[in-house]
Amino acid sequence: MRQYNTLSNISTNTLKEIYTYLFNLCDKVNIYFPNEGSLEIMNCKNTFLEAIHITKASDELFSSEDALEEKEGYSMVIASLTDEVKNLILNMNSAFRLSLGLITKDKVLFYIGDAGECIIEDTADSVIFSSPLFNTFKTI
Repeated sequence: MRQYNTLSNISTNTLKEIYTYLFNLCDKVNIYFPNEGSLEIMNCKNTFLEAIHITKASDELFSSEDALEEKEGYSMVIASLTDEVKNLILNMNSAFRLSLGLITKDKVLFYIGDAGECIIEDTADSVIFSSPLFNTFKTI
C-alpha cells in the first residue's frame, strides 16, 4: 500500500517525528545530491560525505543499484543510518528539496522527492499505517 502527502502539508516538527519513528525501522538512507548547486547545498553534501567517512566524491562511491533510479545531474549516496547521519537528516534544510529515501533491507519505505512529494509504502497490514504520524497521508 502507498500513501502520499506533500512536504508543504507537513510541519517541520512532524517531519522530524516521522524521521525519528522511521529511523527505528530503517537501516539505510539514500540521498540525491546535485552535482552543482548553491554553496549551502554543496556544504551539506560535503558534511554528509564526511559523516559517512568519504572525503572526496568519485563515481565508485555512489551506488548504481537497479532498485533505485539514477538522476542525471545528481549523485546518489546510500549510507547506513548511523547516529551522525540521523542527526544530519533531522537538521537538514528542507528548502534544499533533496530527494531522500529511508530504506529497510532492500526496500525504500519512505521517500521525499525533489518536487516535495512524500510517499510511504509498505504492505497493507504494516503497523506504520496505524501511526498517527501518517494521518494526513492519503492512499494512492
